[in-house]
Amino acid sequence: MKTIIYIDHSESYRSLLQEELSEEGYQVVTANNIEGALSELRGVNPDLVILELRQKRFREEGFEKLKNQYPGIPWVGYSTFFQCPDEFKKWINFYLPKSSKIEEIKTLIKSL
Repeated sequence: MKTIIYIDHSESYRSLLQEELSEEGYQVVTANNIEGALSELRGVNPDLVILELRQKRFREEGFEKLKNQYPGIPWVGYSTFFQCPDEFKKWINFYLPKSSKIEEIKTLIKSL
């Protein structure tokens, strides 16, 4: 079973994506924000990290710590931004805008 970490401040999106991906056979571990992921997800060995880019208190140093905790793992930016802002492109490998059509992210995950 592949393990995915999903970080998003929106509880409804976390629940929806966790349910949808669990039905596909993935183990989905969630966190409310990057700081929560740093403290709560120690020992989790993910195959993929999905990050909502519109974190309320998004700090570059927190992201860098998390990225260093999971080196070499693909990162997907999944956001309500229509396009991925340039400042985030250096941190993520793939980008998808959030949509009610979960199939796009499922297809991307399967391709990885």
